[in-house]
Amino acid sequence: MSQKTRFTKSALAVAVAIVSTQAWSAGFQLNEFSASGLGRAYSGEGAIADDAGNVSRNPALITMFDRPTFSGGAVFIDPKVDVTGRSVIGNDASQKNIAPTAWVPNLHFVAPINDQFGWGASMTSNFGLATEFNDGYAAGSMGGKTDLETLNLNLSGAYRLDTHWSFGLGFDAVYARAKIERYAGDLPQIIGASLPGMVRSGQLSAQQAAAIGAQAGGISRDTQIAYLKGDEWGFGWNAGILYELDKNNRYSFTYRSEVKVDFDGNYKSNLPTTLNPINAALGLGLPTGTGGSTTNGSLSLHLPEMWEVSGYNRVDPQWAIHYSLTYTSWSQFQELKATGDNGQTLFYKDESFKDAYRIALGTTYYMNDNWTFRAGIAFDDSPVPDKKRTISIPDQDRLWLSTGATYAFNKDASVDVGVSYMHGQKVKFTEGPYTFQSEGRAFLYGANFNYAF
Repeated sequence: MSQKTRFTKSALAVAVAIVSTQAWSAGFQLNEFSASGLGRAYSGEGAIADDAGNVSRNPALITMFDRPTFSGGAVFIDPKVDVTGRSVIGNDASQKNIAPTAWVPNLHFVAPINDQFGWGASMTSNFGLATEFNDGYAAGSMGGKTDLETLNLNLSGAYRLDTHWSFGLGFDAVYARAKIERYAGDLPQIIGASLPGMVRSGQLSAQQAAAIGAQAGGISRDTQIAYLKGDEWGFGWNAGILYELDKNNRYSFTYRSEVKVDFDGNYKSNLPTTLNPINAALGLGLPTGTGGSTTNGSLSLHLPEMWEVSGYNRVDPQWAIHYSLTYTSWSQFQELKATGDNGQTLFYKDESFKDAYRIALGTTYYMNDNWTFRAGIAFDDSPVPDKKRTISIPDQDRLWLSTGATYAFNKDASVDVGVSYMHGQKVKFTEGPYTFQSEGRAFLYGANFNYAF
């Protein structure tokens, strides 16, 4: 296939995605399950047991608590993500602040049963994103409005084998709600500009070009070419092992399973149905037009499994270091494909994610009975291959710088606060008939209240 042929086909293609930029971890994974963890860049989470929030990361940590303990709070995400771009016909495809602010709440409870057994429960969000482009955005076929929210309800238990080994197992029920909107942008203009060349090259007959041109001429920038909304439950499990060398040195291994969410929702496209035969015959890759009517659509979303190795070493009565290496099997997320009741493809997006890692290092300073201070640094490896980067996921490697503190009112009640600055590298890429440059950063602020009964 010639370069010109590849260009003209991509110029006529619309890639529709249900995921987007701003989960504020690699891909669209969320780490924000506690303010104390935020303050140390979530380093050593599987081995630290300073509040009930850690149990959502490693259920084996339940055995570290000697009385019922509660923790609840939220992390506020304040991102700034700008996209600059241009279409092949010269139209500006830039927009600032494409990611809205967001709150990520968390609740945790741990209760020991006896010296060997205990249980815990938590409510967190492990995956999520939001992005908003204007309805008349030039590259609206690549980026529109996207919203994915998940709620993870976890119930777990733990068993202490001896003074060194503890084991934990948990069950996850994940509720996911998703909405996507995509718009025509300047795609009709690009189609019109590419038709004469396709006729000259023999890809289209004059009659086919006239039919496509007539259809494209009636499509405005803010025409909604794809809309999908749905919500569903998915289920998974998690497990953890804790090894205590002694009271000052702990190590852990944790695993969280893949969760498959099968969405059944409503699909609509304002593209005319008369365009569908041309789309199918020429393989243009357009979403299926419904002429503005609503039909059923289904899509499977694979939330990947995760492994984590963590360590905690109290090297001095007042100092500790902690560290983590996380490996996420993002290669399980290969495509987004929505199908109708009759099996027809409504839209398709090749993602081809690769497995990714996250490495974090932090330290804690135990000043006195009232004050604890912490800091951390982390690196998030992006799962998006360079050649697969899109405006819907202009994902990038990210660096975390974090700090935080805990103030204990007494032996029962305390408050955690944390703040992180996250910086993503600048990336340049081409998608279809558009070239883009994206750069993002974010501040994250968290607070939790803890109480031991």
